Amino acid sequence: MDKVIDDVVNSITNSEAYKKCLEIKEKMKDNTDISTRVNKIKRLQKEYIRSNDENILKELDNLKEELNSIPIYHMYNQYLEEVNQMISYVNDELNNYFNNLFN
Repeated sequence: MDKVIDDVVNSITNSEAYKKCLEIKEKMKDNTDISTRVNKIKRLQKEYIRSNDENILKELDNLKEELNSIPIYHMYNQYLEEVNQMISYVNDELNNYFNNLFN
């Protein structure tokens, strides 16, 4: 069973989407525009949870829209979505396997 799990993990980590995610993530580390917006979003999310202020929510939406308009960030999210879909597929298959096994 360990070999099968290793094969699945290797399949995902050797995929083009995963490699691109890592590559783009590394490039984004040096982008102060992205890191500033991400940090501000995190701070505002905490504030919104505490206050439930609709103005903060609007500001969050605007910041997220600005962030998604940055090409490298947008590309990163596309590849990340692809990787997450692969992981979700494996998760679903494992759930189905164990449901069938125990039911």
